[in-house]
Amino acid sequence: MPGIIDNPRACLSTGLALAALLLIGSLLASETDRVGLIAFLLRFTHVLAAMVWIGLIVFVNFVQLVALKEADEAARAVLDSAIVPRVAWWFRHASTLTVLSGLVLLVFSGYLLPSLIYGSSVFIPAAKAVALWTAVLGALAMWMFVHMYIWPNMQVVLGLRRGDGEAKAKARARVILFARLNLIIAMPVALGMIAAAHLY
Repeated sequence: MPGIIDNPRACLSTGLALAALLLIGSLLASETDRVGLIAFLLRFTHVLAAMVWIGLIVFVNFVQLVALKEADEAARAVLDSAIVPRVAWWFRHASTLTVLSGLVLLVFSGYLLPSLIYGSSVFIPAAKAVALWTAVLGALAMWMFVHMYIWPNMQVVLGLRRGDGEAKAKARARVILFARLNLIIAMPVALGMIAAAHLY
Protein backbone atom coordinates (compact mmCIF):
# COMPACT_ATOMS: atom_id res chain seq x y z
CA MET A 1 0.00 0.00 0.00
CA PRO A 2 2.75 2.57 0.76
CA GLY A 3 4.08 1.99 -2.78
CA ILE A 4 0.75 3.08 -4.26
CA ILE A 5 0.33 6.05 -1.92
CA ASP A 6 3.82 7.34 -2.72
CA ASN A 7 3.18 7.38 -6.48
CA PRO A 8 0.47 9.73 -7.85
CA ARG A 9 0.28 7.82 -11.15
CA ALA A 10 -0.36 4.60 -9.25
CA CYS A 11 -3.06 6.39 -7.21
CA LEU A 12 -4.72 7.64 -10.41
CA SER A 13 -4.50 4.18 -12.02
CA THR A 14 -5.97 2.58 -8.90
CA GLY A 15 -8.80 5.12 -8.80
CA LEU A 16 -9.59 4.55 -12.49
CA ALA A 17 -9.51 0.77 -11.97
CA LEU A 18 -11.95 1.08 -9.06
CA ALA A 19 -14.20 3.32 -11.19
CA ALA A 20 -14.08 0.72 -13.99
CA LEU A 21 -15.07 -2.03 -11.53
CA LEU A 22 -17.96 0.10 -10.30
CA LEU A 23 -19.08 0.73 -13.88
CA ILE A 24 -18.86 -2.97 -14.81
CA GLY A 25 -20.80 -3.91 -11.69
CA SER A 26 -23.55 -1.40 -12.44
CA LEU A 27 -23.75 -2.56 -16.07
CA LEU A 28 -24.14 -6.17 -15.02
CA ALA A 29 -26.95 -5.15 -12.68
CA SER A 30 -28.97 -3.30 -15.32
CA GLU A 31 -29.63 -3.06 -19.03
CA THR A 32 -28.01 0.04 -20.50
CA ASP A 33 -28.31 1.09 -24.12
CA ARG A 34 -25.10 1.67 -26.06
CA VAL A 35 -25.69 5.39 -26.74
CA GLY A 36 -26.46 6.01 -23.07
CA LEU A 37 -23.31 4.16 -22.02
CA ILE A 38 -21.12 6.12 -24.45
CA ALA A 39 -22.71 9.39 -23.30
CA PHE A 40 -22.08 8.41 -19.68
CA LEU A 41 -18.41 7.54 -20.34
CA LEU A 42 -17.95 10.80 -22.26
CA ARG A 43 -19.52 12.73 -19.39
CA PHE A 44 -17.25 10.98 -16.89
CA THR A 45 -14.17 11.82 -18.99
CA HIS A 46 -15.37 15.40 -19.45
CA VAL A 47 -16.01 15.93 -15.73
CA LEU A 48 -12.71 14.32 -14.70
CA ALA A 49 -10.71 16.44 -17.18
CA ALA A 50 -12.61 19.58 -16.12
CA MET A 51 -11.83 18.84 -12.46
CA VAL A 52 -8.13 18.70 -13.29
CA TRP A 53 -8.29 21.85 -15.44
CA ILE A 54 -10.24 23.94 -12.92
CA GLY A 55 -8.18 22.56 -10.06
CA LEU A 56 -5.03 23.70 -11.84
CA ILE A 57 -6.58 27.11 -12.56
CA VAL A 58 -7.15 27.52 -8.81
CA PHE A 59 -3.66 26.17 -8.01
CA VAL A 60 -1.95 28.48 -10.48
CA ASN A 61 -3.79 31.60 -9.31
CA PHE A 62 -3.75 31.04 -5.56
CA VAL A 63 -0.56 29.02 -5.04
CA GLN A 64 1.89 29.00 -7.95
CA LEU A 65 1.75 32.67 -8.95
CA VAL A 66 1.90 33.78 -5.31
CA ALA A 67 4.87 31.50 -4.63
CA LEU A 68 6.70 32.78 -7.73
CA LYS A 69 6.04 36.39 -6.76
CA GLU A 70 7.38 35.90 -3.24
CA ALA A 71 10.36 33.70 -4.23
CA ASP A 72 13.90 34.96 -4.61
CA GLU A 73 15.83 34.18 -7.82
CA ALA A 74 17.18 30.83 -6.58
CA ALA A 75 13.76 29.62 -5.44
CA ARG A 76 12.12 30.90 -8.65
CA ALA A 77 14.66 28.93 -10.69
CA VAL A 78 13.73 25.76 -8.80
CA LEU A 79 10.00 26.39 -9.26
CA ASP A 80 10.48 27.21 -12.96
CA SER A 81 12.36 23.96 -13.54
CA ALA A 82 10.52 21.53 -11.26
CA ILE A 83 6.90 22.71 -10.85
CA VAL A 84 5.84 25.13 -13.59
CA PRO A 85 6.53 22.86 -16.63
CA ARG A 86 4.56 19.99 -15.07
CA VAL A 87 1.65 22.27 -14.22
CA ALA A 88 1.72 23.70 -17.76
CA TRP A 89 1.69 20.21 -19.30
CA TRP A 90 -1.30 19.04 -17.26
CA PHE A 91 -3.03 22.41 -17.75
CA ARG A 92 -2.78 22.25 -21.55
CA HIS A 93 -3.78 18.63 -21.92
CA ALA A 94 -6.61 18.76 -19.38
CA SER A 95 -8.06 21.77 -21.19
CA THR A 96 -7.91 19.99 -24.54
CA LEU A 97 -9.42 16.76 -23.20
CA THR A 98 -12.19 18.76 -21.51
CA VAL A 99 -13.09 20.58 -24.72
CA LEU A 100 -12.86 17.54 -27.01
CA SER A 101 -14.87 15.27 -24.72
CA GLY A 102 -17.39 18.07 -24.24
CA LEU A 103 -17.85 18.56 -27.98
CA VAL A 104 -18.41 14.83 -28.55
CA LEU A 105 -20.74 14.75 -25.54
CA LEU A 106 -22.82 17.54 -27.12
CA VAL A 107 -23.47 15.22 -30.07
CA PHE A 108 -24.35 12.21 -27.89
CA SER A 109 -26.62 14.36 -25.71
CA GLY A 110 -28.55 15.72 -28.69
CA TYR A 111 -27.46 19.36 -28.34
CA LEU A 112 -25.40 19.29 -31.52
CA LEU A 113 -26.35 17.44 -34.75
CA PRO A 114 -29.04 15.36 -33.00
CA SER A 115 -30.06 13.52 -36.19
CA LEU A 116 -26.67 11.76 -36.24
CA ILE A 117 -27.49 9.84 -33.06
CA TYR A 118 -31.25 10.06 -32.64
CA GLY A 119 -32.50 10.40 -36.22
CA SER A 120 -34.48 13.57 -35.45
CA SER A 121 -34.28 16.72 -33.40
CA VAL A 122 -34.24 16.50 -29.61
CA PHE A 123 -36.32 18.82 -27.42
CA ILE A 124 -34.14 20.90 -25.13
CA PRO A 125 -35.75 23.50 -22.83
CA ALA A 126 -34.70 27.06 -23.69
CA ALA A 127 -33.22 27.80 -20.24
CA LYS A 128 -31.13 24.63 -20.42
CA ALA A 129 -29.89 25.47 -23.91
CA VAL A 130 -28.96 29.04 -22.95
CA ALA A 131 -27.09 27.88 -19.84
CA LEU A 132 -25.22 25.20 -21.74
CA TRP A 133 -24.28 27.18 -24.85
CA THR A 134 -23.16 30.17 -22.78
CA ALA A 135 -20.93 27.82 -20.78
CA VAL A 136 -19.63 26.23 -24.00
CA LEU A 137 -18.62 29.64 -25.38
CA GLY A 138 -16.91 30.49 -22.09
CA ALA A 139 -15.05 27.16 -22.07
CA LEU A 140 -13.87 27.71 -25.65
CA ALA A 141 -12.59 31.16 -24.65
CA MET A 142 -10.75 29.60 -21.70
CA TRP A 143 -9.22 26.95 -23.97
CA MET A 144 -8.14 29.67 -26.41
CA PHE A 145 -6.49 31.60 -23.56
CA VAL A 146 -4.52 28.48 -22.59
CA HIS A 147 -3.26 27.64 -26.07
CA MET A 148 -2.97 31.05 -27.72
CA TYR A 149 -1.79 33.21 -24.83
CA ILE A 150 -0.74 31.34 -21.69
CA TRP A 151 1.36 28.55 -23.22
CA PRO A 152 3.23 30.64 -25.85
CA ASN A 153 4.10 33.24 -23.19
CA MET A 154 4.97 30.51 -20.68
CA GLN A 155 7.48 29.17 -23.20
CA VAL A 156 9.23 32.56 -23.18
CA VAL A 157 9.21 32.65 -19.36
CA LEU A 158 10.66 29.13 -19.14
CA GLY A 159 13.31 29.82 -21.78
CA LEU A 160 11.84 27.41 -24.34
CA ARG A 161 11.57 30.38 -26.73
CA ARG A 162 14.07 33.17 -27.03
CA GLY A 163 13.50 36.35 -25.10
CA ASP A 164 15.53 38.85 -23.14
CA GLY A 165 14.68 40.07 -19.64
CA GLU A 166 12.12 42.58 -20.94
CA ALA A 167 10.42 39.96 -23.14
CA LYS A 168 10.26 37.56 -20.18
CA ALA A 169 8.73 40.25 -17.96
CA LYS A 170 6.06 41.02 -20.61
CA ALA A 171 5.40 37.31 -21.12
CA ARG A 172 5.06 36.76 -17.35
CA ALA A 173 2.55 39.65 -17.16
CA ARG A 174 0.49 38.14 -20.00
CA VAL A 175 0.52 34.71 -18.34
CA ILE A 176 -0.80 36.28 -15.13
CA LEU A 177 -3.47 38.27 -17.01
CA PHE A 178 -4.83 35.26 -18.88
CA ALA A 179 -4.55 32.99 -15.83
CA ARG A 180 -6.74 35.50 -13.97
CA LEU A 181 -9.20 35.66 -16.88
CA ASN A 182 -9.39 31.86 -16.87
CA LEU A 183 -10.18 31.98 -13.14
CA ILE A 184 -12.93 34.58 -13.66
CA ILE A 185 -14.57 32.69 -16.52
CA ALA A 186 -14.25 29.25 -14.87
CA MET A 187 -16.90 30.00 -12.26
CA PRO A 188 -19.77 30.94 -14.64
CA VAL A 189 -18.75 28.14 -17.02
CA ALA A 190 -18.96 25.58 -14.22
CA LEU A 191 -22.28 27.05 -13.06
CA GLY A 192 -23.73 26.94 -16.59
CA MET A 193 -22.62 23.36 -17.18
CA ILE A 194 -23.94 22.13 -13.84
CA ALA A 195 -27.21 24.04 -14.23
CA ALA A 196 -27.77 22.62 -17.71
CA ALA A 197 -27.17 19.08 -16.47
CA HIS A 198 -29.03 19.21 -13.15
CA LEU A 199 -31.26 22.27 -12.75
CA TYR A 200 -33.48 22.22 -15.85
